[in-house]
Amino acid sequence: MSIDTRSRAQMIPARVVAVVLALFSAVILMGLIDLFTLPGWVDQSFVWEVPLEASWGSLFTFFLAGGYAWVAINPRAPWPALVQLAISGLALLVGATAGADWRPLALAVGVGVSALVLWRLVGRPAPEFGGRPSVHWAVLAVAALGVPLWWPYALTAFAQSRAGVLGSITQGIEHWPVQGAVGVAVVLGSLVLAIWDDGRPLLRVAVSLTAVYIGMAELAYPDRAGAMDDRLWGIGVTLWGLLIALVCVPRRVDETS
Repeated sequence: MSIDTRSRAQMIPARVVAVVLALFSAVILMGLIDLFTLPGWVDQSFVWEVPLEASWGSLFTFFLAGGYAWVAINPRAPWPALVQLAISGLALLVGATAGADWRPLALAVGVGVSALVLWRLVGRPAPEFGGRPSVHWAVLAVAALGVPLWWPYALTAFAQSRAGVLGSITQGIEHWPVQGAVGVAVVLGSLVLAIWDDGRPLLRVAVSLTAVYIGMAELAYPDRAGAMDDRLWGIGVTLWGLLIALVCVPRRVDETS
C-alpha cells in the first residue's frame, strides 16, 4: 500500500463521522425541514412560524451541516470547518445565556465535542493561523455594516426568550434563543471572513446564505413570529448577504514566488 493510499484510508473514519454529523444536523435536528418552510415544501395544514424556522434551519444547515460536509470533503484542510463549528458553538452558548434558556447549552456542548472528535480523527493538525492576518478591508466594512442590522435581531430574540414567549420548538428546544444565536454567529462569521483568508471559501457561503434566507423569510412572512416587523430590515439583511457573497471573493494563492 502506497503512502498516499494509506493516508486516504486513515481519513475514512473522519469522513464517515463528518457525513453522519452533517445528516444528523440537517435531518434529525430539522435543519433542512425548517428551511423548507419558506418555499412551502412542508405540511400546509400547520401555520409555520417561518422567520423562526428560517433562522433555525440556517444555523443547522449552512453553519453546522456545511461545516461537517467540509470535513467530509476536505479532511486534510479541516480548520475552516472547525472554526465555523466553534463560532456556532460559541453563538449557541451566548444564546443560552442571554436568552436565559439552558436548553441550547446541550447543543453548544455537542457542537464543541463534535469539533474535537473530528480534529482528532483528522490527525490533530496544528492551527493554520500563522503569519499576519490577511485583512480584507472591503469585507471588514461590510461586516461593520452588519452589526447594526443583526444586533437588534439578536437582542429581540433574547428578550422574547427571557420573557418565555412561545415561538416554535424543535426536538424539545425553543427557537428564540437559537434565533438570537444566529445573529451572533453571522456577525462573528463576517468578522472572521474579513481577517482570515483561508476561512473565506466556507464562511462566505454560510454567512451570505443565512442572511439572504432570513431576509427573504422576513419579506415573505412579516407577520409571523421571529420577524422584525420591518420590511426595510428584511431588504437590508438580504442586500447585506448578497454584498458578503460578492465582495468576499477568496484570494487565489499564487504558488510561484
